[in-house]
Amino acid sequence: MKHGYTVTQLADIAGISPRTLRYYDQIGLLVPRRAPDSGYRIYGKEEVDVLWQILFYRRMGLELSTIEGIIKDPAFNPLEALRAHLDHLYKEEQNLRLLIETVK
Repeated sequence: MKHGYTVTQLADIAGISPRTLRYYDQIGLLVPRRAPDSGYRIYGKEEVDVLWQILFYRRMGLELSTIEGIIKDPAFNPLEALRAHLDHLYKEEQNLRLLIETVK
């Protein structure tokens, strides 16, 4: 990532639609930078990190308004959030392994 990602590039990387990114911008959940020469939406490292948080919380079933409250909370700690995400993934992995064994 030299200067950032366009809407289409980031949408492709994240596996979501460009419309989703535009909607997140519209509601103020994930506001991209603007390229000064073109006015296009450009997403830098910080915005990409926030997007991964949003997508993880969405996968957990949280509403966008709840996610916004979490990630915009001044006490929000991205490192702690990553640790919590990892713990959640390990639990999910255990549940999936148990389910696989049960099906076998």
